[in-house]
Amino acid sequence: MAFGEKLRDAIDRIKNSMHVDKDLIKEVIKEIQRALITSDVNIQLVLKISQEIEKEAFEEIPDGVTRKEHLVKTCYNVILKYIGGDEEKKLNENPERMLLCGLFGSGKTTTASKLAKFYKKRGLKVGLICADVYRPAAYEQLEQLSKQVDVLFYGDPKEMSAKKVTEKGMEFLKKQGANLIIVDSAGRSALDNELVQELKEIYSVFNPEYSFLVISADIGQAAKDQSENFNKAVGIQGVIITKLDGSAKGGGAITACYITKSPIFFIGTGEKADDFEIFDANRYLSRILGFGDIQSLLEKIHELSEDEDFEGMKDLNPEDILKGNFNFALFKQQIDAARKLGPFTKIMGMLGIGGKLSADQMNIGEKKIKKYRVILDSFTKEELNCDETSFITSSRIKRIAKGSGTTQEDVKELIAHVKKMKKMFKAVGGKKAMTMQKMLGKSGMDFSKLEGMDPKQIQEMAKQMKIR
Repeated sequence: MAFGEKLRDAIDRIKNSMHVDKDLIKEVIKEIQRALITSDVNIQLVLKISQEIEKEAFEEIPDGVTRKEHLVKTCYNVILKYIGGDEEKKLNENPERMLLCGLFGSGKTTTASKLAKFYKKRGLKVGLICADVYRPAAYEQLEQLSKQVDVLFYGDPKEMSAKKVTEKGMEFLKKQGANLIIVDSAGRSALDNELVQELKEIYSVFNPEYSFLVISADIGQAAKDQSENFNKAVGIQGVIITKLDGSAKGGGAITACYITKSPIFFIGTGEKADDFEIFDANRYLSRILGFGDIQSLLEKIHELSEDEDFEGMKDLNPEDILKGNFNFALFKQQIDAARKLGPFTKIMGMLGIGGKLSADQMNIGEKKIKKYRVILDSFTKEELNCDETSFITSSRIKRIAKGSGTTQEDVKELIAHVKKMKKMFKAVGGKKAMTMQKMLGKSGMDFSKLEGMDPKQIQEMAKQMKIR
């Protein structure tokens, strides 16, 4: 994420400096300005952020905190303020009607299915209505996505009235027992009178409880105009930002929404249906700065551990990784976890150490991962849990290779990879966790208590990680 990389460079300059003085602060502020401007953040807002950081950098420092730590926290808190702050935005736990609107290319249809799955996992019976009667593939796309996430669907490819499709869809889905209906409306290349009229007609019959504007992260400052125009035309309660997994303009879209006072409720962070989450400015900033997002990882692990097809997930302990207790069993769990949590890079990003690993360590090819997984199946329990890779002797390597149908060179390659990962985590993970905890005032967490907790308990436990 280019936005995060540039901000990380600025923070690293502080952490790696010998002394904090006015010259350093000016250099850091310039780097932060470059990061914000290249991310398409409003120039006036960039200046405002810069001035606040400079003003607060030399204020009275709290007891027990160094000037360097104070400067890191100041930069963090000022930027946090302008991407949403600590204020929690709550939605009704049991919403009944949601409308998605936006322009072409914003990702509305994919977002509709992600939003449906999000609420399905929370116990609601969700139904999707395809009210996009213009785009030829809209009906087929949403129908297919509905099947993939296993929710109800209604659409009529022959009907050219979005109002009528919505009416019939509501009637059909209610008969099927749906208690949450999500309408995917049509888009345009620009907000014109035709689209405004169509949305108003949908409103008149649907009466949405929440109307969300879906915008792409790469839209940058244009998010400001879209938020204002859609709100003025039809009224929106909030924004959903898509494609926030790798956009250099993510900061521009987020700060633009802040300027217009359009709250961001959800973000899309990848291509999978599960790559969708409630927007939390604190978590988002912590993640892109490389400080980690243990809270999200904990909640994700707990959520997936309840899946019958993913029972082993509950044994994945993030603290083991940060302490450097990395063995073959943990690597095997991570390979399995990647099926649901996403790429290995995403897991490491949540732990806050992704940027410290080499490209070879982070980006293992899919074919190689499959081969490693087959090899690990030939390990004994004792071998999987051994503390030192040297435990896997030549005779064991020969047996493992034969049992897995691979070569001894393949087994040795796996052993070398795990050895490198173990060394890197031990050198970086624990030290980084302690440093960030001190700099940002985060409380420690006992990850061993994760198993057996319900989501509310985990959330309470995870709140200790927030900046105070």
